[in-house]
Amino acid sequence: MIAKRLFWMRVSRYIKQQWKTVRLIVDWTIFLYGVLPLLIWAGYSYWQVWEGSFPWLGDIPYFLWALLIGWFMWQDRMFVWIERADLILVSNRSMIRDLKWYSVWYHFTQQVIQYGCYLLLLAPILYIKGRSVGEILAFGAALFLLAWCHAWVQYHLRLRHAHLMKRFLIVLLAFVGVYALLIESILLSVLIGSIMVTFALYVGEGWMSKHPSVGREIEIGERERASFDRVLLTTSGAIEKTSERKRPLYRPRPNRFGTVRRTMALLMYFRTPSHRNLWFRLIPLGVTSVILLPSWFKLVVPIYLLYVAYQEQTSFTREMERHPFFQSIQERGSS
Repeated sequence: MIAKRLFWMRVSRYIKQQWKTVRLIVDWTIFLYGVLPLLIWAGYSYWQVWEGSFPWLGDIPYFLWALLIGWFMWQDRMFVWIERADLILVSNRSMIRDLKWYSVWYHFTQQVIQYGCYLLLLAPILYIKGRSVGEILAFGAALFLLAWCHAWVQYHLRLRHAHLMKRFLIVLLAFVGVYALLIESILLSVLIGSIMVTFALYVGEGWMSKHPSVGREIEIGERERASFDRVLLTTSGAIEKTSERKRPLYRPRPNRFGTVRRTMALLMYFRTPSHRNLWFRLIPLGVTSVILLPSWFKLVVPIYLLYVAYQEQTSFTREMERHPFFQSIQERGSS
């Protein structure tokens, strides 16, 4: 009962934290003018795919679809809901075992929902290629089993600090398995599926009853639970992205964009999180508006974006002209 209560408290706290992070980045204007029109357009396009309005989707080779699904599999992560305060209860193996068991069911349910959505998106493509409803459901079940085995094996390889080539081998096997399911190669599908299940049983043997790497599991769990907030906040520019590089990734010549003054101004502008955040919002909004607006109204969008760019350039230039650093550069250039 204690393990179950702890598990639900941690899951609810994690979901609330993710929701607060999303609300911090996506305000009501972005949802109203960006997210909502995009969802309406996506739903309408999905209905049109079922109606056969995009026959060219059926001409895309299975190899590309397998690459896309394999990339989604590579993004799957597993962790256990164990925290550092639980280490004092390692002697109580039943509690650690219960937390691991609840964690497995949590990720199992999450992957059922996740790959159910993937199957819904891929179902019209398979239907266009001549698959029946039963064959599509069988493909979804086999895909979920393959994805679950892949995520399970990858988690245990991370626990053991396995070499990158071993992890890449598992990804390659999963990719071949997905491709075999798409091309309906029964023999290859059964072979890859058997290999993945065998790997999953081998690496997971004794994981529930023994806890030799519980410290490593806690580190992985903390890193994965914080990854959503870290990626969302750094991408949006709300916080500065941490980097171990001693020099910037892009280091152009001092006069790369004409003059030293202009080059430094451009670099400082796009390296500022607030300015990047502005364009991360305007560009998707502009693309969505071009898709949804009728006829000549589409011309309003690039005109508005150019106007915003001109205003940004003017205000940033005036701000930088008052900065002592740029004044020293100007004096040096004049002398």
